[in-house]
Amino acid sequence: MKVSRGYAWLFISLLLASWSAAQAPPPGKFLALQFPASTDKKTSPKTTSRYGVPFVDAALLFSADGIARVNVGCTAKRVFLLGMAVSADMSCWSDPRDYSMRFFVGDRLGQIRLNYVDGSSQIFPLVLGESLWWGRLFYDYPQPFPTNSRLRGALATSLRLYPPRPVKDGDYVAVIEPKAVPLQSIVFENSQLKKSTPIINGITVETTDNAKIAGAISLSAGKSSADFEKFLHAKPLRQENIDEQDAQAQLTDLKRALYSSDEDYPANVKWQVPTGYAGPRVHFGGSVFAQILANAFSYNVQDVVDKIDHDGFYHTSTKGAVSWGPRGFGTFRANDGMYYGASWSRDLGRSLEELSELGYTDQPRACADYCLRMARLWEQNPALKLDGQSIPPHWSRVINKPQAFNSFENDGQGLITLFLYKLWQRLPDRDAWLRSRWTDIQSAGDWIEWQFDHPQISQASDGVLHTTGESAHGNGYSVYPDCLCMNALDELAQMADSIGKTDVARRWRHRAGEMRSAIAHRYMVTDPKYGRTWTLESAGWPNQSTVLGPLMLLADVNGFSPADDDPDWRPVSEATYQRLIDTYRPFGFYGPAMGYGQGFVTQSALLLDRMHDATQMLNWTAKEIYDPKFGSFIVPEGCQIDPTGEFWYRAGDLGNGVQEAEIIKVMRLIIGIDDTHPDRLRIFPRMPLGWNKISVEKFPALIENGDHRNIVWINYELDRTGNQMKLSITSDKPLESIAVRLGPFEKQPNATSVLANGNHPTTTVSHSGDSWWESFNMSIGATE
Repeated sequence: MKVSRGYAWLFISLLLASWSAAQAPPPGKFLALQFPASTDKKTSPKTTSRYGVPFVDAALLFSADGIARVNVGCTAKRVFLLGMAVSADMSCWSDPRDYSMRFFVGDRLGQIRLNYVDGSSQIFPLVLGESLWWGRLFYDYPQPFPTNSRLRGALATSLRLYPPRPVKDGDYVAVIEPKAVPLQSIVFENSQLKKSTPIINGITVETTDNAKIAGAISLSAGKSSADFEKFLHAKPLRQENIDEQDAQAQLTDLKRALYSSDEDYPANVKWQVPTGYAGPRVHFGGSVFAQILANAFSYNVQDVVDKIDHDGFYHTSTKGAVSWGPRGFGTFRANDGMYYGASWSRDLGRSLEELSELGYTDQPRACADYCLRMARLWEQNPALKLDGQSIPPHWSRVINKPQAFNSFENDGQGLITLFLYKLWQRLPDRDAWLRSRWTDIQSAGDWIEWQFDHPQISQASDGVLHTTGESAHGNGYSVYPDCLCMNALDELAQMADSIGKTDVARRWRHRAGEMRSAIAHRYMVTDPKYGRTWTLESAGWPNQSTVLGPLMLLADVNGFSPADDDPDWRPVSEATYQRLIDTYRPFGFYGPAMGYGQGFVTQSALLLDRMHDATQMLNWTAKEIYDPKFGSFIVPEGCQIDPTGEFWYRAGDLGNGVQEAEIIKVMRLIIGIDDTHPDRLRIFPRMPLGWNKISVEKFPALIENGDHRNIVWINYELDRTGNQMKLSITSDKPLESIAVRLGPFEKQPNATSVLANGNHPTTTVSHSGDSWWESFNMSIGATE
């Protein structure tokens, strides 16, 4: 198409005019305010320019009651604000009920009030996701924003700040369009419901040419882009109650793009296992959450295996894992591996115990020797002392960095010791292995006794230990680490007896017995509502879930049956469990810590046969683990949920050792192959309501008959149809008179409710927890 010369020049002229207008400084006079607390007459104020708008670069200070005021005294065309990030006193490890320290898109964190000389005022709400955003934190943890077009679009639509993307210094620009009357003052008011303060690093008022503001500095504007000019016209801060419906819709869309919600989950998730996985093959069926958990089982087992180097070094974090950060808000940083260089004792102990239970020996064997080497650092390094005194070998919080933390991490000590016991049980050369390492292994038990013998250093008191780790709320006396160490002494005594160290075994059993009496005396209290419970004093972790220790730890040492519990302790644990689940909302969600929150409570529900509770907890577990937008089945360190229960996001470290290991244990309890005492192998599956299948292939179980020990490999499939269950089970070796319990049944079952290997066995019907169960004995013939 031909264009005349005249039209061509007209087109070029219009283009140049448009370009010139976009590059020209914004009209008017720019007066940058100086804040009283930041004014220093001895030095010139530091100035900065953002997108053509000049500012005096200084932080606005708020009073103790959360208010900051700046005076203006003239008519303003526009008010520019620099910063607009939220400074929040938040912690994902704080009390989950305290939403003053938890922040979600849509939270109103305060307001800006414009006061005019005519007595009128305007209010502009400070809403997270609209008029405030995360500053440097968003830059440090930007994913998946760069690769997720839906999130970019939702943020650009909802956010009235420039630019709607990560900014290195965390400072955004906002603009307010005041009324055309003299503006007396600008007042910033924090919300009284949130522990937060908006970051304001500069305020500039655009005025008429002859206007003045006391103390302000007149600065020249710079060039601005067409994109910024578009923002100024389209995205000024919204006045309260204006366009409220549209604003809420935009914030909801941003929530759906950033967080997880029920609408994200498909009807089905394909079963899969990770590359190199050699553990039991597990299938769960009946719901998408069952399918997610089946995949999570194999992926997290393999992730634990991959944390162990050839020399046995255990990495608490997965190499290159993503991190949402300890103060995250839903975005993450890739290739982080937050704790990759550290071996945390509690993570290592629980993780390696689970691997040992699942038939792995090579990696646990190497890691056991690594643990013993790390314990010896306390006697090999003369600089490692407490109160100027050399102390015996043991494991502190981070075993490869013993100087970094106080030494009395008794939950880690107990968990590593229990791992050594589980490994020893399963080693084909366990006698030679134990004898060659006895001096080091004896140190594990002697350290517990040393604490009682040196109370002036350890603060052990009245028969219980003093713990300086998180399981005792940082510094206190807690039933969880004490139960772990008590159990560890009992298991060490078995090891000592096996090689003739009967005097040592007797001493350890005596101490364990004394601890048992002291635990009941020290930690049992009377609650006015729930009766006898375990005390919440010094209870650790966000949900104070350490009080469940006496209940959930029984599966490590006594067994999976309700009858395995101490009859005096069980009602106390039941009441303690009820108090906990009554305390936190939404019901079933205990995810601020995935292992010692969601894992602990779900294990307890299963062991109490509270299957309605456990089913809802397992649904939440699956949702906390798997985000369809992200696609990972690895357990995150934690998960945060908004007050409505509609949206949640992951927090902390992906693949944090103890968190994923406790979830693995949850699924072992569901599977129910119980070899806690190898002389009485039992099959006690607990099928959640709404599930219709549990199947396992090549699941290892330890059996003993006198001095003969064997690992048997069990395959079974359990199907549910209505109020009937069908079990098909085989083993690579014949098994005589194995105890089996099937359930739960919603209503009392009858003689034909169970079919086991094609036969209706003679069963005993019982009611436990909230469900019915059928128990029987059966023999299993050997298969190829």
